[in-house]
Amino acid sequence: MHCARRTRANNAYPSQARRRGLALSLLVAAAIVSLPAAVAAPPKPAQPPALPKGCTELGIYRDDPTRSFPSLAKSFGQNLTTLSTYVTTGHGLDPKLAALARARGLRLLVTWMPDGGTDEPELPRYSLAKITAGSLDTDLRTLARELKAARVPVLFRPMPEPNTPWYAWSGTMNGNSAAEYVLAWKHVRRVVRQIAGPRVSFLWSPYARSVPETPENAIERYFPGSPYVDAVGASGYNFGAKGALAWIDPKALFLPAYTTIQKLAPKPFWITETGSTETGGSKTAWIASLRALKADLPRLRGLVWYDVADPEGDFRLAGPSLQTAKSLLKKRCIV
Repeated sequence: MHCARRTRANNAYPSQARRRGLALSLLVAAAIVSLPAAVAAPPKPAQPPALPKGCTELGIYRDDPTRSFPSLAKSFGQNLTTLSTYVTTGHGLDPKLAALARARGLRLLVTWMPDGGTDEPELPRYSLAKITAGSLDTDLRTLARELKAARVPVLFRPMPEPNTPWYAWSGTMNGNSAAEYVLAWKHVRRVVRQIAGPRVSFLWSPYARSVPETPENAIERYFPGSPYVDAVGASGYNFGAKGALAWIDPKALFLPAYTTIQKLAPKPFWITETGSTETGGSKTAWIASLRALKADLPRLRGLVWYDVADPEGDFRLAGPSLQTAKSLLKKRCIV
């Protein structure tokens, strides 16, 4: 079994802090330069920093950004382009986060997790049929107004990884189906777009390998159609060689999903979550190989590293792996 084929007991599942929208990740497109101790925010930049054509950004996800930001800035600089956050029903967009993005001229990556903040996949209240019927529309409209009020470009990622068994919106759980996911996606997009307007772009992001790998659960079964997405992506992890799992490099992990998804919609591609352990291989070498991904994934727009010690593996960047991650960047892009 490949490491990407995770189960509820063996995965890099989002932490409770992240699921409840209490944490954010900082998507870094940074030149590695020496910075003064304090860097004042630009007064009111209107747009994220301009990046070279074809640039792929490196993102770093951490559970406690307030505490960890100084070390992140020391390692990668403070030339940020995007702030990413996770929100669930009943928990709106943090106004402080929106203000920070606005003050620094950043875009927001907002992932909507419609389950009220619980880890359980069997939640009839949050089934796809309920979402399509409008039961969460009040929450969605509130969030859409908050996204609009942020007055920054937004990448909106609702209901990620539907081709897995660990979410209330998973196609194989909670009385759902892939066809119902498509209907729910279109409904969510319609509700949010009507209020938030074109400043919000919709990012569709399944898991890199379907769990289980059956025709009914194939990635393409969840695709809502090219007119309904502005960007695409996938998440996936190298848990290392342990038990039934095998070491897997980034190309083997993401190329099949990239190929499938680009045939569905040749649009900007994001690796929305990824990481590698040291179990059975070199995390440093794994990170170094990310540099070659662009050749095989030419529309790769951004990559977010899961910088967390998870119960199933330590994905944190430290020592040689951190230095290697820093060396990937040149002029705010992965070289």
